[in-house]
Amino acid sequence: MTIICYFNAFKFSEIMRTAVSVLVITALAMLARQTEGSEVAPMYRVHAFYYMWYTEPRAGGWTHWDHEVLPHWDANIKGKFPHGIRFEPPDCLHSPYYPLRGPYSSMDRELIQQHLKEMEAYGIGVLVASWWGPPWRKGSHDTQMVNTDKRLEQVIREIEETGSPVRVAFHLEPYEGRTKEHVYEDLTYLTKKYMGTHALLRVNGQPVYYVYDSYKLPPGDWAQLLVRNDGPWNVRGTPQDGLFLGLWLDKDDGEQHILPAGFDGFYTYFSSDQVSYGSRVENWPLMQMWAIGRNKLFVPSVGPGYNDAKIRPWNKVSQRTRGDGGSYRTYWAAALGVGAQVVSITSYNEWGEGTQIEPAIPREPRDGCQYLSYEPNSPYLYMEITRNSSRELGRLIASGEKGMCTMGIGGDANNAGGSESSEGADNVSDK
Repeated sequence: MTIICYFNAFKFSEIMRTAVSVLVITALAMLARQTEGSEVAPMYRVHAFYYMWYTEPRAGGWTHWDHEVLPHWDANIKGKFPHGIRFEPPDCLHSPYYPLRGPYSSMDRELIQQHLKEMEAYGIGVLVASWWGPPWRKGSHDTQMVNTDKRLEQVIREIEETGSPVRVAFHLEPYEGRTKEHVYEDLTYLTKKYMGTHALLRVNGQPVYYVYDSYKLPPGDWAQLLVRNDGPWNVRGTPQDGLFLGLWLDKDDGEQHILPAGFDGFYTYFSSDQVSYGSRVENWPLMQMWAIGRNKLFVPSVGPGYNDAKIRPWNKVSQRTRGDGGSYRTYWAAALGVGAQVVSITSYNEWGEGTQIEPAIPREPRDGCQYLSYEPNSPYLYMEITRNSSRELGRLIASGEKGMCTMGIGGDANNAGGSESSEGADNVSDK
């Protein structure tokens, strides 16, 4: 992939103006893979993390809506809070908000089609599907024992059959015991299974991979996969190649993890500035400068807020209020302000952590379960902010006001046009 970027000085806060006031970069070729290609349509620059782990009785029983209350890892704190209790849908959900569509099944065809239409209508072109590996591997599931492989297959099939313009990128999740050999095997599996589909986002003909908790593998192991070499696990220049984005958490992750591992770029994921260095918008100008100077792609993650109080009652320090959409707008302004060329959204539908932008409705307390709502605003408030921000991203890129990039793509014409430690972030993740 080739991304040619032209940047002016960035302006959106005093801290950021100070950090980047001397930065004027022109004619910078990022990610030095040369290829000819056309301009990427604005909607394909907006990616939303998408979770397929939900079910309800008609699909075989409740999953995730009945999530258990998780214990703290510190025994001294663990005893101070309830844990092990499961929520009881449909009245008492694990989420601080109640879905407009009710507690649904991710395997419902009509539901998937509704999600795809909604994404298209509100400026989201890429669904980043959470995936834990092939179902036959031991430990290949989330904390609630759900494997999403078949569900991913169904989403891709719905895109193919309905002609939806939404495309899929992969979110590789950190199942137990993941090694470089397993990653290579996973990439081989996905490549063989989906090589022929038009439903994938492709950059220079290659799929896009977000790698959650990438720090759990040493940089040297990633380098055997992602830095071109003659070893048996190397994917560069092979059918298993792709655009790989690692997770930036701590201040020095760029030099200590992203660069030596061979990632093409990085993302920040978290929707709370209390979780990591990377999730704090005041750090984004320096991270963007670092990325540009090393030919990496910075994909900041924006989110509406964070509230996992129901499943982690001990994690109040990480909560981030929504402020009637103000928090979400602030994140978007920060991403646009640093000249981001691709923006990821945390999340479309991670209801357990309260990061969803999917429509929610007010609901009276039932069985002791209380819910927040988007009122006095519309249930579609966060989708509307997304649509407006997606349009602004496209406008800025087209005008060159804050950054203009031409991304070379190929393979699919439909794509054109509270803690700074990784341990802390890991402990608040519902993966």
